[in-house]
Amino acid sequence: MEKRFFLAAVLSLGVLFGFQSFFGPANKKAQPSAPTPPSLTSFEKSIVPDPLNVTTSLAEIAKDTASFNEKNITLENKHYQVELTNRGANVSRLILKEYAYSLPVRNLATLDAFDNLPFAFDLIDKNKLKSTHQGDGWLVEKDITLNDNFTISTTIVVKNTATVPQNFISKSTNILVDMNRLDKSNVQSDMTLFEYVFKSDKKFIRKNNVSNFNEKWNKQETLNINWVAFRDKYFVVLVQPKQEEMNYATNFISPKELVLGTQNEIKTVAPGQTIIYEYKIFAGPQKLDVLKNANNGFEKVLVFSDWGWLDAVSKAIYWMLGAMHKIVPNWGICIIFISLFVYGIMYPLTLKSLLSMKKLQALQPKMKELQEKYKNNQERLSKEIMELYKVNQVNPLGGCLPMILQMPIFVGLYQVLWRSVYFRGESFLWIKDLSMPDHTIKLPFTIPFLGEYVNILPILMIIIMGIQQKLNLQSNSTGTEEQVSQQKMMAVMLPILIGFIFYNMASGLNLYFVVFYILSTLSQWHISKDVKAIV
Repeated sequence: MEKRFFLAAVLSLGVLFGFQSFFGPANKKAQPSAPTPPSLTSFEKSIVPDPLNVTTSLAEIAKDTASFNEKNITLENKHYQVELTNRGANVSRLILKEYAYSLPVRNLATLDAFDNLPFAFDLIDKNKLKSTHQGDGWLVEKDITLNDNFTISTTIVVKNTATVPQNFISKSTNILVDMNRLDKSNVQSDMTLFEYVFKSDKKFIRKNNVSNFNEKWNKQETLNINWVAFRDKYFVVLVQPKQEEMNYATNFISPKELVLGTQNEIKTVAPGQTIIYEYKIFAGPQKLDVLKNANNGFEKVLVFSDWGWLDAVSKAIYWMLGAMHKIVPNWGICIIFISLFVYGIMYPLTLKSLLSMKKLQALQPKMKELQEKYKNNQERLSKEIMELYKVNQVNPLGGCLPMILQMPIFVGLYQVLWRSVYFRGESFLWIKDLSMPDHTIKLPFTIPFLGEYVNILPILMIIIMGIQQKLNLQSNSTGTEEQVSQQKMMAVMLPILIGFIFYNMASGLNLYFVVFYILSTLSQWHISKDVKAIV
């Protein structure tokens, strides 16, 4: 994830500030095919319980009841539409109604000992279900309630109805990631942003690119687990057990299915005694206020970068955008304002960088003379060039240092604008969805690597950057014929390259960069009007 962000960031800033320093006169594996999504009648084939983690009696029950008639029931509230199967009383589909998005998960907060057993449904309300299974000395009651704060409460009560004590051993399947259920028509995400997270008392365990699996994904570690989560670009499912759960594990089921689970301790249950397992499930948008409202600490699942300092910068920008939207309730205008604000606070550094490069350009004729004079004495040449810098008060790194100082803000903005759920479904001017490319005109054919739509914003970006490069060429008239030719070629190629990279990115992100490049081009024009006076 970081590589992609920094690639675009370095290229973009390189176009803004590095063109003259680099080109001015100076010293010479195929992915496995997705299996067919499992049908309800073959549901049991996708669950492979570990016989080491269930009692013999429960395993036998599961075997004997594998062919029972499976039924589904739907719970609903203002946030969710949840489909459950009577096989284990498990979640089989979870839809976020406000976002029309089906999460690629199932079997949330379950005990795998009961995953293949038949349960009887008792619908208490449209948002509350009580399920019961009884057999071979066990009574299992499972209550599921949909709450109004993007959470689901799950309680599993296991009672020993036998006349003798029984051992109970089971794993918790906190989340079963099922990429067969991925809503491909509604996925607006790079798969590298699909991530699982285990939160323990000591650390976070994170792994991205959670989309295709094999046996190498089988992992286990002894830790006291606080919660387990799976998140994509915009949404997250998080399961928090109220009881102590140890030994987190990721278990490969199929190339498209992965279990995120924990191990419960072995318990001896006396006749008539019960064991209670309670879970809080969050399923919703990755918004800090929504996550905090669900439970203090859930907001820690939201990170924009694995690097703490860069994540802090990103979250500060994220907070600023949210605060601005409370004043100006239009996300497109907020992006323009944040562009103006960020460019304004970075302008002194930008100006210093541009002026430093102009001073270096002004010294190019003298440097060329020195190169000719001392072409056979590199040591003397270096000494004379440093003296030239000193006399003219020029720092050869003066153009690069301000650019480096801006990188955290630049990359932080990139990440927030690229993956913030704020912009999903939000329109601005001709843009229907700021989280998607600004598909303006549909073509009757497909352009390789670009698609079948004309996207206006990246085309505007190419034009504006082309103007900026032309200004660079006009203000940099020195150099050999070969160097001038290289400059002209790059003045054409760089804008096209950046436009190609950004062509199918989110329009909210492209809107920011269009405004940013307009401002930087105006700054370049202002400085280029009278280079000699400024230098």
